[in-house]
Amino acid sequence: MKTAKLKVNEYNSDEIERISKRFNLSKTSSIILLNRNIKSFDDIEQFLDPDFKYFESAENYKDLHKGCLRVLEAIKDKDRILIYGDYDVDGITSISQFVVLLRRAGADVDYYIPERESEGYGISSDFVNNVIRGAIDFDLLITVDCGISEVEKIAEITRLNKDVIIVDHHECREVLPDAYAIINPKQKDCPSKNKHLCAAGLSFKFLIHLNKFLKIEEIEDVLLEYACLGTVADIVDLIKDNRIIAYQGLKRINETKVLGIKKLIEVSGIKDRTIKSYHIGFILAPRINASGRMDTARIAIDLMLTQDEAEAEMFAQELEKLNNARKETENQIFKEAVEKIESSFLYKNNVMVVHGDNWHEGVIGIVASRLTEKYYRPCVVISVKDGIGKGSARSLDHVDIYESFKAADTYLEKYGGHKLAAGLTILEKNISSFANELNNYAGFSRDEEYNQIRADAVVDIDDIDLKLYDEINKFEPFGSGNQKPLLALQNVSLKNIRKAGIEGKHISFLVSKGGKNIPVIGFNKIGMLEKVLSIPDSYIVTLSENIYRGLRNIQLVLHNVEESEEFDYKIDPEKLKILEFQINKAKSKTIKTDIFMLVEKLNKLYNTRITAEEIICMLKKADGIKYAIKNSILYIKK
Repeated sequence: MKTAKLKVNEYNSDEIERISKRFNLSKTSSIILLNRNIKSFDDIEQFLDPDFKYFESAENYKDLHKGCLRVLEAIKDKDRILIYGDYDVDGITSISQFVVLLRRAGADVDYYIPERESEGYGISSDFVNNVIRGAIDFDLLITVDCGISEVEKIAEITRLNKDVIIVDHHECREVLPDAYAIINPKQKDCPSKNKHLCAAGLSFKFLIHLNKFLKIEEIEDVLLEYACLGTVADIVDLIKDNRIIAYQGLKRINETKVLGIKKLIEVSGIKDRTIKSYHIGFILAPRINASGRMDTARIAIDLMLTQDEAEAEMFAQELEKLNNARKETENQIFKEAVEKIESSFLYKNNVMVVHGDNWHEGVIGIVASRLTEKYYRPCVVISVKDGIGKGSARSLDHVDIYESFKAADTYLEKYGGHKLAAGLTILEKNISSFANELNNYAGFSRDEEYNQIRADAVVDIDDIDLKLYDEINKFEPFGSGNQKPLLALQNVSLKNIRKAGIEGKHISFLVSKGGKNIPVIGFNKIGMLEKVLSIPDSYIVTLSENIYRGLRNIQLVLHNVEESEEFDYKIDPEKLKILEFQINKAKSKTIKTDIFMLVEKLNKLYNTRITAEEIICMLKKADGIKYAIKNSILYIKK
């Protein structure tokens, strides 16, 4: 495979200088803005000051005003309103927004959330059948985070003289449901410029507009907190209105008025921290999602809506238990999926499709995410029960998984989603054919796409300091569409590398140049050890800080390395002799040792100063020595 090469966009120096002077930013920060296609002064001002004065008017959304008028009519006429939503954070926070506002408005409102295991995603057949036979009754149905692909089921409901309002952000098909109102910016004739809002963001926009008529006080900040949780958790692009919701919502969450969110923060162990997008995505959201994954999402909604402190504590603790159970189940399925992928060489495919019997449907989406990250391949994970497969897919920027599903939908019973994530239902007998069709459609040049390492800017070690760190932090919140900036650090040397962490999964070292040393931590990067030790051309890092005894210091977090295309290393003959002597005196034909223990042993035995970097470079360059390194274990064959 070709050596992965660094890809950094180039910009006109005058353009960089223009932004730098106008906004008092470093050239590095100016380049980061340009990489996010934020070029005009107006766009930069809005990005640096994500204020609601820039919020797009709700009236730009097709059917939104029409839908609000129908809700006002329902409140006035005491119609029974039912909110139907998905069981993930986006759906849970969307339902919570509607219920909390409509209850305050005196509406007759309830909610329905399907059970993942028995009903699955979207409007379930059980629900429709119960509506038809009168077991579930309402006058107005509002679907959130689902409904856009449910043409037939919406038709069955509307035939009963019940109105339906759809608030959804998933991709639209050619034929849309015959609903009273559809609020989805991805409709072809929706003039909104904000196409990336999730359901929680759309619900927030809908309800803020509705509240112009209801005029309920001290409610909009509460809605914003829910919308922020859903927006960050759903991994939508944090640009334009999404950025405003996330930025302003995080400010409110850090002084939360929602009892359930406050208790969840406490139970999660982050009470005394400044809550950022990271804490939502990796700490709070998994606990909220655990409700729908492992039990019923009603627990999470009860937590969001309760006004009783003891109840909030109970629900938060229950989510903590469910999240721990989720981790155990997820790890077991991930292990089984990796074994299947490795044994069948599925990682060589354009898209990995892996299935297993009775895998817990609640965690297969997370497993798909982990597999995509591990192999850098789009992945579909399918759980098969009684001949029926329920699957979840995660993808990468250059493979639209929803369009890939469309191309192979002959083999699918049901599917939905968007570019980076999708779900499906499939007959077990069709999985193999589906996988083949999917791979044919998603075919692409691996050399071009997979052999590039991207960074926002190339920096010198002297560019890196706390001033730059603080400047880049103005670009928070980070997430999809506004990733934490990646910087390529070049022309530095490596010092003091070692394993870190209880299980030795991390690596720690210093990068050095001209007397300046900066610490680097590579979380879960032990598998990248050989590349780090092979004199890479660039270290791809993000900036962070380390606070010790009140003192702030810059620290780098390793993301990747750019290997040297032509490995050039001058061997020290004396050190090579020591290494060869140690190899030759071993009795077995293959030496197996921890490389860091070998360094310590050689330096102690021979009173020398050999480093791990020198050992790997000598082994790569020397003739007649075969070696391999897996994590920190070095194998040398005589």
